[in-house]
Amino acid sequence: MSTPPNQDIPAAQRQPSASPAAPAITQKRPSSRGKTFGWLGLIAIAALCAWQWQPISQQATAQTQRLQQAIRQRAQSTKAQSTKAQSAKAQSAKAQKASKPAPTASPQPLPTSTPNLPPLPTISSNPVATSDQPDQLLHHRRYAEASPADLVLLNPTSQLKLQPPVQTAVNEMIAQAKSEGVQLGIASAFRSIEDQNHLFFDVKAERGESSETRAEVSAPPGYSEHHTGYAVDFIDESKPGTHTELSFETTPAYRWLKKNAPAYNFEMSFPKDPNSPVGYEPWHWRYVGDQKSLELFYQEQSSEKPPAPTP
Repeated sequence: MSTPPNQDIPAAQRQPSASPAAPAITQKRPSSRGKTFGWLGLIAIAALCAWQWQPISQQATAQTQRLQQAIRQRAQSTKAQSTKAQSAKAQSAKAQKASKPAPTASPQPLPTSTPNLPPLPTISSNPVATSDQPDQLLHHRRYAEASPADLVLLNPTSQLKLQPPVQTAVNEMIAQAKSEGVQLGIASAFRSIEDQNHLFFDVKAERGESSETRAEVSAPPGYSEHHTGYAVDFIDESKPGTHTELSFETTPAYRWLKKNAPAYNFEMSFPKDPNSPVGYEPWHWRYVGDQKSLELFYQEQSSEKPPAPTP
């Protein structure tokens, strides 16, 4: 029979025997190989960070430079605008200073006594036909220009103006003539001195006529019966080629006027007369149907000086 182990060894020095139920715990020492791989990882991470940091740093530097450049450009633009505004303000102030009137001297006191000065001439509303003008010029008598307030339109669609009694008579004549198949009309009525100025001087120059020749068919400004609003130039609307022409006497309208015009108080102003210095105008008629028109066209004739008696 074998002796159990540790039987001859005192109890105090005896090693405890391992329990079969509790396995022995063994402690592993750290391996030097793992430490090597750890240091390599740290070095790799550091290298990667250094490699990535360089582009990031470069980008940050470029962005900083762009920002600084933008700030400089903005400052330059602001400075230029400020300079431009100051220049415009200076120019405006200079212009305002130049536009200011120069200081004038204080007004001198008026004299206590007024010297004897000649009276100012009276300005007439009719610069041609004034009382200072001769009563006759180139065989035409002077007529004052009618007041616009005294004139009326021939009809709502016409620009021709006449004295009211003349307008009534002309409309009655036109209506009666048309009822008889005659196309009676008028081409001219009241005419201002300004219009007559054109008809006399401008047409005379265009035709190369002398004043005497022009006065045979057109009165000088201020000497036309048309200024009164009582004179009319009749036409035949069916014969446009005869308007204000001697051939008007061949038209039905002229024949109607010769027969009927006196009943409406119209008379021909310049009839056919070989001894008259004024040309024959079969189209030109004047109204003598009231006191004013009679005095206008006939009283001036009576005021003319009679011829000296023959010895």
